[in-house]
Amino acid sequence: MVAWATGLGLVASALALTRVPNLVDVAGCFLAIYALAFVCYAAGSWAIERTGGAPRATLGLVLGVAVASRLALLPTVPTLSTDAYRYVWDARVARAGLSPFAYAPTAPEVSALRDHEIYPRLNHSTWRTIYPPGAQVFFRAVYALAPDSVRAMKVGVALAELAALGLMLLLVKQLGLPSSRVVVYAWNPLVLVEVWGSAHIDGLVLPAVVGATLAAVTRRPRSVAALLAAGALVKLYPVLLLPLLLGAALERRDGHVESGARRMVAARWGVPTAIFVAVVALGYAPLARLGRDALGSLPRYVSEEYFNPGLVRTLVNHSALALGAVLAWAAWATWWRDGASLAIHARRLAGGSTVLGPNVFPWYAAWVVPFLALAPSPSWIGFTGTVMLAYTFFLATPWAIPPWARAVEFAPVGLAALGWVWTRRMAKRARGARLSTTRDFTSS
Repeated sequence: MVAWATGLGLVASALALTRVPNLVDVAGCFLAIYALAFVCYAAGSWAIERTGGAPRATLGLVLGVAVASRLALLPTVPTLSTDAYRYVWDARVARAGLSPFAYAPTAPEVSALRDHEIYPRLNHSTWRTIYPPGAQVFFRAVYALAPDSVRAMKVGVALAELAALGLMLLLVKQLGLPSSRVVVYAWNPLVLVEVWGSAHIDGLVLPAVVGATLAAVTRRPRSVAALLAAGALVKLYPVLLLPLLLGAALERRDGHVESGARRMVAARWGVPTAIFVAVVALGYAPLARLGRDALGSLPRYVSEEYFNPGLVRTLVNHSALALGAVLAWAAWATWWRDGASLAIHARRLAGGSTVLGPNVFPWYAAWVVPFLALAPSPSWIGFTGTVMLAYTFFLATPWAIPPWARAVEFAPVGLAALGWVWTRRMAKRARGARLSTTRDFTSS
């Protein structure tokens, strides 16, 4: 009964969001509805995990609620974020034979393309695009089918996220987990709001990340490389998973690398790595003539955007330092050997990289959610709820996130860190006790 009630509550919450014309204007109302949705999600996931039940009936409930919640949000126009309007603008510029990497919306070269529907809703209109070439291909494909349609962009992103949901079902089955475990991903309100409500292209990254994880589990390193390269051509962060997932794909089931010969090991890493580099290079090849401008305003975005700074940038406002911390964390999460599963390593990598980055927009946490279904963590699941407090930015003028909201937002991350330290400490004590017992036995 709890699972059914919470599932209906989640669908009702999604429907309630569709009744609000502009969520920014009533940010408090949005946060209240999201809080209700998250309570339903957490309680429902707990009930399904704890009680189990008939596998087919439970999975039917999980997927039914997931699809209903998604379809409820699909027709709405994005208001929390206007990024989808930029997708349409970039495609319009490219359709006109110009490059969104070369010209900002305010540039005189694109003045003839301005209108009263898309152009006024663009954020950072003095910046060139920040979206990589893979995202641009998607924008143009959707634009060719439905010109100037924000809703069409939403449909395209939504279909990609549905593919990720399908891959999640295959992945949990491959790992021997109960199929109902997919509820941790399928019902997550962050995915619902940021992908199906706001159409963020992180939804395009999700099938690449989930598919690459599935390929790693099934020992297909070349597929891992190709899928992560495709994801990196949409948003850059999937590249962080490459060493971890390739390493997993190249391991035997006993945990050893498939060949003891160093030359053979290098060759086995070399081919998939070359595939990754080749796919990314092919994606950027049409932009080679632009030189550094092939990045558009991405460097400016990293250094100047200051909406909800990550943990490092909160202490020291230096974007390069934050990026360095992300790389260091990714390296640690990849190569630290503590007996944890691949899913836990990936969860650490994705979660830590997200909160250490220059900015923590709520949708940046979407790629953490699949790993929470594979290796649930109350702290990180909680973070997918509290990160929405970034939208307290809109509660008062001038817009700013209150200090209390920032503290609550990152509190689950602190709990996750404390939990890890405590677990390590207890494990060390247990090992010490075993060694002491062994010494006492052998000396007697």
